[in-house]
Amino acid sequence: MRAYASGLLWFLGICGIAALAVVFIRRSWPPDRRADTHDVLSVVFSMTGTLYAVVAAFVFIDVWQIGNDARDATYREAQAVQSVAWAAETGPPEVRASIRLLSRAYLREIIDQELPRLRAGRPVGEQGWTLLNDLREATARVPVPPESESPETTVHAVMQAREDRLALADKRIGDVTWFALLFGALLAGMPILFFRFDHIGTQLAMTTAVVGMITLLLFTIHQIERPFTSTERVPSTAYQNVVARLDSLAT
Repeated sequence: MRAYASGLLWFLGICGIAALAVVFIRRSWPPDRRADTHDVLSVVFSMTGTLYAVVAAFVFIDVWQIGNDARDATYREAQAVQSVAWAAETGPPEVRASIRLLSRAYLREIIDQELPRLRAGRPVGEQGWTLLNDLREATARVPVPPESESPETTVHAVMQAREDRLALADKRIGDVTWFALLFGALLAGMPILFFRFDHIGTQLAMTTAVVGMITLLLFTIHQIERPFTSTERVPSTAYQNVVARLDSLAT
């Protein structure tokens, strides 16, 4: 709900500023004095609006794909942990129990500690790597049947998936891209402030619609730029499902 409230506040605030700018410009430069600039502004508005729409679309697709990749990384990591526990079934009972407990502890560390820290923009800490190292040492004691994959090899798949998840958590579109988006929004929306409308109501409606749409687009990109900051983008479902499966193995 905080995201919806913040988006609404940004929408209303920017639209309010644009409306005040329209009123100020109409009083300082009445519409009947800008007939010669209307055609030029129409061409500029069309060109800048089209170019900005293309740039914003590419950026939006990029940040959306980052979120999809981050969600896929969580499923790969969770499934790799599950594979470690299953591959350890050939080992002695005490080793199987140790691997199962370490696997569950690792998943609980992600659910209870790492994901909340990622959503708060904080470092995840080293406990996850420590648990993975303990898991690797435990799987090294599992005998490997011929033509079977070693549980220790599967642990390396978990490490790779973990690195992918943490890398995607730090991925950003960059300051240069944000400068282009913000400055481009100014160039794309500013011409409509100077259009020659006979009625101020028509201009206010058109201006707030254009400016509001640009504001919502930028706010959406900002919200989904970091996939782990939102529980809806990358939930902990994959890890919770594997925890439930490991608990069923223990019974």
